[in-house]
Amino acid sequence: MKRLLRKLHKFITKDINTGEKEAGDLVVLLRVLSLIYVVYYIFVGLSLAFLYQYAYAFIALICSGILAGCFVVSYDNQSKLARRLFHIVTISSACFFTLVAGWTMNFQWNLLVTLLIIFYSLEIKMAQKIRYMKLLFTLLVALVIFAHMSPSYREVSELFSFVFQTVHACFYGIMLCIIAYCYCTKFNLAEEKLRQFNRKLIEMASLDALTGLPNRRSMNEHLELLVYDNDRVGAPFCVAIGDVDFFKKINDNYGHDTGDYILTTLSGLFQNIVKGRGRVARWGGEEFLFTFENMNIQQAYATLEILRLQIEKYNFQFKDHAIKITMTFGVEEYSQIIGIESTISKADQKLYEGKNSGRNKVVY
Repeated sequence: MKRLLRKLHKFITKDINTGEKEAGDLVVLLRVLSLIYVVYYIFVGLSLAFLYQYAYAFIALICSGILAGCFVVSYDNQSKLARRLFHIVTISSACFFTLVAGWTMNFQWNLLVTLLIIFYSLEIKMAQKIRYMKLLFTLLVALVIFAHMSPSYREVSELFSFVFQTVHACFYGIMLCIIAYCYCTKFNLAEEKLRQFNRKLIEMASLDALTGLPNRRSMNEHLELLVYDNDRVGAPFCVAIGDVDFFKKINDNYGHDTGDYILTTLSGLFQNIVKGRGRVARWGGEEFLFTFENMNIQQAYATLEILRLQIEKYNFQFKDHAIKITMTFGVEEYSQIIGIESTISKADQKLYEGKNSGRNKVVY
């Protein structure tokens, strides 16, 4: 059964342009409804033939044939033609059979199916959809009046009427379930696209474009959380600023592409060392700000010393250039007395002390 359903799904969705997802969804919905309507009008035709109303039965079979044609032309990139055929047949047949069979046979509710398809389409403007809605509402009211003014073509047994109305109820239930499912799927797809777009916007706003590290804005938000946790439960943390030694000379001697390579490679080393310990962000230019959470200053110093040695020993190879890099760090433990801004300022002062006293060191 599953295999059969997969084959049917593949057949129904064949020749759909994936680049136009919304239009493709409408075509798939039209194909499904057209197939159901083909079966529906064959049933109507057989029922009318059973009542010896052969002319009306022939009209029902013509409707079935046109809707089969609607299904076929949808495979030839004629979605507009398929939609028009579908609306013409369903609206005209709903009016005709309501008038000849009577209001109690429920043919008139096909108008609502048509209305739902019109509102499902994104190609039709809202003003035009409203006009369609008014027209169909007027048509429905007119059918109420004329159907009750003129007698039906023939009196039928209560059993036949019950069976026919039951079939109609099942038919409309199936149609509404299919359309509701398509509406829900379309809404969920649009919502997921919006979520993905929002996530991308958040990432763009919070990440450094070159290194992929959090940017200054994102780190400031993280620091606020750390300060809050410290104030609330006394969770300690340290802040460190690191700067690439003689980075300007690297750009001048080897070019900015080499400088970009150095920064992105360093970012990978940084992320490895802070993983599970804190966070690192690009603070500006060749400067990086680190947070070491639940650590005192001695523990942060030991971690930065490991990182400093890794960088010193690392072989930076860009094109034909083998480059040796060192970094200097200043680290300070957060104190509620001086606040986060002064803590960062003290770490920055220690960084410059390290720069002025030979570089390639961690000052704490």
